[in-house]
Amino acid sequence: MNIHHHIRVFGLVMCLLFLITGISKAQNRAKSDRLLDKARAAYLSRDWKNAIEPARKALQDDPDLLEGHLLLAEIYKELDSVRLEISSLQQAARLTNSRPLIFLRLGDALLKVADYQGAIEAYNRCLAGNIAEERKPAVVQKIAGCRFALQAVQHPVQFSPVNLGSAVNSVHDDYWPSLTVDGRSLVFTRLMPAVVGTTFPQEDFYLSSNDGSGWQPAQPVVDLNTPQNEGAQTISADGRLLFFTACNRADGAGSCDIYFSRFENGSWTAPRNAGPPVNTAAWDGQPSLSAFGDVLYFSSSRAGGKGKKDLWKADLKGWSPGGLPVWDEAVNLGDSINTPGEEISPFIHPNGVDLFFSSDYWPGMGGFDLFRSRLLPSGATQAQNLGYPINSAGNEQGLVVDRTGQTAYLSSNREPQRGMDIYSFELDERLRPDPVTFVKGKVVNARTRQPVQAVVQITGLEAGTSCHHALQADVAGAFNVVLPLGTALAFQVSEPGFLFYSENFSFKEKVSASEPLTRDIELVPVEVGSQTNLYNIFFETDSFHLLPASFPELGTLVSFLEQNPSLQVEIQGHTDNSGSAEYNLALSEKRAHSVLQYLVEKGIAPGRLAAKGLGMSQPVASNETPDGKAKNRRTTIKITGVR
Repeated sequence: MNIHHHIRVFGLVMCLLFLITGISKAQNRAKSDRLLDKARAAYLSRDWKNAIEPARKALQDDPDLLEGHLLLAEIYKELDSVRLEISSLQQAARLTNSRPLIFLRLGDALLKVADYQGAIEAYNRCLAGNIAEERKPAVVQKIAGCRFALQAVQHPVQFSPVNLGSAVNSVHDDYWPSLTVDGRSLVFTRLMPAVVGTTFPQEDFYLSSNDGSGWQPAQPVVDLNTPQNEGAQTISADGRLLFFTACNRADGAGSCDIYFSRFENGSWTAPRNAGPPVNTAAWDGQPSLSAFGDVLYFSSSRAGGKGKKDLWKADLKGWSPGGLPVWDEAVNLGDSINTPGEEISPFIHPNGVDLFFSSDYWPGMGGFDLFRSRLLPSGATQAQNLGYPINSAGNEQGLVVDRTGQTAYLSSNREPQRGMDIYSFELDERLRPDPVTFVKGKVVNARTRQPVQAVVQITGLEAGTSCHHALQADVAGAFNVVLPLGTALAFQVSEPGFLFYSENFSFKEKVSASEPLTRDIELVPVEVGSQTNLYNIFFETDSFHLLPASFPELGTLVSFLEQNPSLQVEIQGHTDNSGSAEYNLALSEKRAHSVLQYLVEKGIAPGRLAAKGLGMSQPVASNETPDGKAKNRRTTIKITGVR
């Protein structure tokens, strides 16, 4: 056999080998395609177990089957098996550079496991591909979040969460805590398992009380719980008003609406829809009520927002005769808070300034992070991330902070075997809101001892303050009013037919440990001989010139005299014992005349008024202490006749 014959034989063998290999590959590809079709069918039926096995076998036969890796990634995403999802996406990314969305998906998956550097690299490969222009800003934002996260991990904030224990937490998911201003009542949402005849679990309200010895076993709020979902609630500072979220109800305006209930005569009233403009045809929910009960913050997907869900607020102007809230127009909280993404779960601190919320768009650790903004007269400050490890690669939402600004409450599944539980933790000093205290008490008729549903007002006395709030005592005459620290405040209680009560509080230091105050107030009926002391009329030292801080109290006095046009009153001036009796008598007379002159200038007939100085002759407290001296320096209004 010559060499040419050998060459021909070798060539024939090689051709046969290539032919056989090609047939084998084709057969393997056909087998892989059949397995992949089987996996897709199971996937579309949500039969994850029977989708995984054929997809894996298809990839064993053909490891370069791009669609097989992508299908497995989708299945693992549905199963929340992030590590396996990442592995499948990495295999897919190895096979192509022409599909930028694969790298976007890979970046998102790496973000879930806090692999921030890996996520940055995947997002950059996504941007390097032929990605649609409208997608690029969101990817750039994700990269900014990863860079923030890398820095945050290097500079952690204080965070040592403590589980509230079995009195509050159960074997079910417990979340969305809300707290009264005294810290004694905790209302939260519990996800109850499906009962016989139903398909899905449903949310109910539970309440735990703290008597000072710890949280007591939580009890269901039976007045409000139904077979439907009730959740994402906020409770008023005094614990007597609840706003919450409910979905798909017959009286709803949209998919989810905000409802309210009052605590009256020992039980919660039947929930009612909070109405427009709080509720719209869009999704509206997750309310947070200001401590003074005058502003409701909430999340909404309504038109006119910055993104998918925005934070809004609506001022509560009052209540209709039928018991429904009367709202001002809803206002978007603006670009310092809202983004093209989702802003949810607002919580306004009792100080009315610090707003905490969750966002999935501002730079963060991944998922929904917790943020803080301060609502100042000049506008809202830009959202501040609460930092690591408060925020994680998962979702954080539903944070509340107590009146002291020191203790925060948060729901988390950081112990996966327990599900969602509620935790407390000491808030890092750099994140603490300004503390508040409160005054609580009861208003009664001084003659009959019967309760009076009087109006309780708080007004800032210092120049530049915008603090002015009012609320009404309940049917038992009880009230609970938040008091900001670090300022001077006028405190008034008034009701038609009675002389109004006056007092002032001065909290010069923002001391978080400031103890709450208690006041049992006796309103004196309007009748000849009755009198009341006014403590918010101020003069320059050793002078009878009125200070601007006096004007709110004097305005109340003018209104009182206008509402009671037949009354004649005597304005009495009193001093402490600093100086001689003669000097104080003359000073008190001049001060009483200054008040009289102010009232005349405001339209009160001079014939209804008289002024008298009593100096230091009628003290109501000891002059041995600064507080006692302050009580003795007062203006008294005495009813002397009716004409």
